[in-house]
Amino acid sequence: MPRQTFIYKIRQAVLTSKCVLGDCIPEMWRHPSGFTPLVIADPPYNFGMAYDNYDDNKEPDEYMAWTSRWLEAARHALHKHGSLFLFIPDDWVSEIDVLARKKFKFYKRRHIVWTFTFGQASQKNFSKSHCHILYLTCSKTKFTFNADAIRVPSARMLVYNDSRQNPKGKLPDATWMLLKSQMEPYMTPDTDTWLDSRINGTFKERKAHSPNQIPVPIMSRIIRVASNPGDLVLDPFMGTAGCGEAAKIEKRSYLGIDVSKACVKDAQKRLICY
Repeated sequence: MPRQTFIYKIRQAVLTSKCVLGDCIPEMWRHPSGFTPLVIADPPYNFGMAYDNYDDNKEPDEYMAWTSRWLEAARHALHKHGSLFLFIPDDWVSEIDVLARKKFKFYKRRHIVWTFTFGQASQKNFSKSHCHILYLTCSKTKFTFNADAIRVPSARMLVYNDSRQNPKGKLPDATWMLLKSQMEPYMTPDTDTWLDSRINGTFKERKAHSPNQIPVPIMSRIIRVASNPGDLVLDPFMGTAGCGEAAKIEKRSYLGIDVSKACVKDAQKRLICY
């Protein structure tokens, strides 16, 4: 059995959760190649946000060079049939999409749009109300995709009672809507434009030291479809460990990494409840 496959199987044996204080790049390189089947990455966006132990105001070339280094480390960490889900805003999605595919030979399976309520207001531009999720795989043809784990009722089921309906439901497809009131009837879980509130600054669960926090339902959907029970989920930019909570709920092991002592402390408290 190849070494990386053997290590991957060993890590499936017992469910664990670990929060590591440190730089994700050397931490990912510390482990043998191919030790995880799934990486979910929500890196800093270089928006000048007030992280407690990270400079979020890099020059564009410096930011892309740093992105290249962590993507290379993530590619090392991923099993040869592994998947990467990468959260990224408009400002960088094009450059990082090309970088991941051209330099690191990821295959793009889907460009998902997460549309959220409580968008960021703007006086001189359209309000920001979405985030891109690049769904990338290491192999073009071999990867985990648990279709039945994310199936939802189709229009044939709910509206037309069509005899041709699949009793299991349907897989997500692409949707484009405009206003929130127009979106809600259509942006159900069967679309790959995902409607869910971001964790707004006024929400009681918002942590001041981690400006960008992804809701657990979004993480859970990714974990269910791209990994199997017992698998290890790697979160190189852990923040408040929403990914870790979802991993525990979905019966996966979890490894979260963050440079912030406050984030690691909060994450450990959050995960001990599961």
